Amino acid sequence: MKTIRHIIVITAGTFILLGVPFLTSDYFRGILNGGTDAVSGASVTVDKPSGEYDVIINLDKHTDSENLSLWRDFFSGEDVSFIFEDIKCTSAKGDAGGIQLAENYMTRLPENQMILKTEDPTLMLSKAEYGKFDVIVISREIADIYKASSVYDMDNIEVIHVRGESE
Repeated sequence: MKTIRHIIVITAGTFILLGVPFLTSDYFRGILNGGTDAVSGASVTVDKPSGEYDVIINLDKHTDSENLSLWRDFFSGEDVSFIFEDIKCTSAKGDAGGIQLAENYMTRLPENQMILKTEDPTLMLSKAEYGKFDVIVISREIADIYKASSVYDMDNIEVIHVRGESE
């Protein structure tokens, strides 16, 4: 009887220590849901915000003309088949529209192809003047407030003007 009770206690303890955390992990949920693969898109679509926006592309980071052309089409709202390049997108903290537009772009790409981070607008534009960015999505209002025109006039920069959804 002691041996059976010992086996039950050890099994229950092992399940509590190892089984419960595993059953509540994202890895286990991924197994149950069939997992994701390299071309899985985001499951939630974020609406495109209204207003006017600028997408600033650092041409020094995108030297392949074919991929650059695909990114131009993508950010302009056209359908593209597949882009073989990952990007790091930056938006200004407090720029709700710019962040929402960047999230909208992210939902249209395969999972993990676009990394989105937010930064202080002054720091973000200061880094941009030295070419320390990949892609910036910014609302026209924030761009005007923080005088982003100094970045727009640089040689290695391409600016795509985007109009959001009509209200």
